[in-house]
Amino acid sequence: MLIDPTIESDAFRLINLPTRRVHFAINSVRAKFAYVFTEDGQLHQLDVVKGEIANSLKLTDPYSMDGHWNDPRPRVAVAGDKIVVTDPLQGVLHLVDATSFEKTGDIAVEGKPFNIVSVGGSGQIHAGE
Repeated sequence: MLIDPTIESDAFRLINLPTRRVHFAINSVRAKFAYVFTEDGQLHQLDVVKGEIANSLKLTDPYSMDGHWNDPRPRVAVAGDKIVVTDPLQGVLHLVDATSFEKTGDIAVEGKPFNIVSVGGSGQIHAGE
C-alpha cells in the first residue's frame, strides 16, 4: 500500500505483487526504493515514488506463507550498498548489490538462518589529551 499525503482523494494506492509478500525492508540510503521478497522466491526492487516494481531477481525456491507463523522463511536486510536475503532451507545468505540489483554472491551458514539485522554506526576519533 502506497500512501501519498499530497492527494486529498484516493491517497491510498494498492501496489500489486506477483505473489504474497514474505518479508520486506526499506533502503535508508536510497529512500526511493524498498525491497520485497515474495513467495515465488523473488526479490523485488519497489520504486516507492512511482508505486511499481522496478526490478525483480530470482534468489530462492518458493517459500509459502501457509503454515505456522514461526516457520523459517526468508528475511531481508539492507546496509549501505548491500542487500542480504536469508534462505533458511538452503542455509545460505544471498548477497545483492543495491546499485546494480544483481546477485553478487552467497555466504553459507550453519542451521536455518531465521532472522537478520543490519547494524551500523559511525564514530569520531578524538585526539588524546
